[in-house]
Amino acid sequence: MFVDLQRTGWPDALSSQARIDTASRAEVLMFAKVLLASETLDAGALQRQLDVPHVRLKSIRQVRAGLWERLLGIYRNASQDCGEQLFCARVRSVADLRQLAAAFTGDISPAHAQWASKSQGVHEQELNAQLRVAVLRP
Repeated sequence: MFVDLQRTGWPDALSSQARIDTASRAEVLMFAKVLLASETLDAGALQRQLDVPHVRLKSIRQVRAGLWERLLGIYRNASQDCGEQLFCARVRSVADLRQLAAAFTGDISPAHAQWASKSQGVHEQELNAQLRVAVLRP
């Protein structure tokens, strides 16, 4: 159901578990940001974005809820003992994660801004694919 976070174009070397966890937290936040944005779309906008003949909002809500729970678990796992590292805010609930994602930009340097732009596009495509399946599945 959920593609492994690939840290697409992450500008820092993934040379330690701490660096891998930092990149993972950033990817979770970027996917969460895309997921949050998708929730602002009405049925017509979703139908156009997903290029489907109809929208089943109940199925889409179920997929989104599952994604939020999965993102929360991944973020928590990548946040154990991260201390003062990047993107290491305490997150206790999906509500906390949603709030953190809403404010997230990833724009801490030009290289990170470039990553954020690419990552957002990758996650938008992935989310659209998952929502399309939710709509088209019998």
